[in-house]
Order: sequence, then C-alpha cells, then structure tokens
Amino acid sequence: MNPNDHKDPKDPNKLTEEELIQLLEELKKRKKSKRVSVTLGFMLHKNYVIHMILSLSVNLLISAVVFGLAIGIGQPFVDMNVLGYILAIILLTLAENFIKILMFKYLARAMIFSMGLLNVMAQIIILFLIDMLLIEGFHFISIENLIIFAFIFSLFRLVISIYLRKWIYSEKLVFFGGKK
Repeated sequence: MNPNDHKDPKDPNKLTEEELIQLLEELKKRKKSKRVSVTLGFMLHKNYVIHMILSLSVNLLISAVVFGLAIGIGQPFVDMNVLGYILAIILLTLAENFIKILMFKYLARAMIFSMGLLNVMAQIIILFLIDMLLIEGFHFISIENLIIFAFIFSLFRLVISIYLRKWIYSEKLVFFGGKK
C-alpha cells in the first residue's frame, strides 16, 4: 500500500497524488482556453507576422468594400488613386496595430469599458493624420466622411474578423462567458 494513495485521516483536505495530477491537467486545459480568448481580443493569429498579413488583407478588402458602396450610392468618401489608396491602408494597418498594442498595454481597463469606442477614435485620428501626410493620392472629401467611414469600416471589420478567427481556430466562439 502506497501512503499517497489514500487520504490522510488526520487531514481530510489533503489531496492524493492522483487528485493533484488531475487538478493540474484541468488547470492546463483552462490556461489554453484563456490564451485563445485573450488572443481573440485583438490578434487575428497567434503569429504576429501572419496577424499583420491578415490584418492588411482584411483592411484592404473592407476599405475597398466601404469605398465602393459609397461610390455606388453617389457619395464618395475620398478622392484617391490606386497607389495612394494602397499606401494609406498600409500606413493605417501599421499605425493602428502599434497604437492598439500600446492601448492594450496601458489602457486595457478603459478599452474594455469603452466597448471599442477608443479603437474607433484612435482610427479616426490615424486616418486624419494619414490624410494630412499623403498630399496626393488619398484625401477625404470632408471630416464627416472620415468619421462615417471609420464607423462603417470598424463595424464591417469586426464582423469579418469574428468569422476569420472562427475559421482559423475552428472552434465555436464564446461571447460574454456563455456556453458553447
């Protein structure tokens, strides 16, 4: 008889070796699921280079859709050419990822409470600075168009990002601690 196999009669709260191993396995499983949920908050992929490529692709696609819809209804948001558009979206992707990392590091609580509004405000500021930086090739027609674009773009990107993460991780997403 192994003394570790049975509980100590003097201390009923003391765990056996088997119970400790089982508890460690459960903790490892929980840690993995938390890592995935933290990753899903901002990152499109666990590998940062792949995340940046996916982020740039999504930004190019969604911005083209939003600009195209605006042109389709006869209210273009921006006066641009192809080179200016591509450069602006590359700058947006790089700046936005850098700013989001800083915001998640130093303003995590405020970002959670703002429910994404801080991200949109940062995006509006970044787009305004890009508009000022690129003299030719990319210019918003008015500040109202920039704000409308930022909100529509963020909404579309949120939907696409959720489905992209769902496809990449091939698992059901859990929102607000609900059941799978």
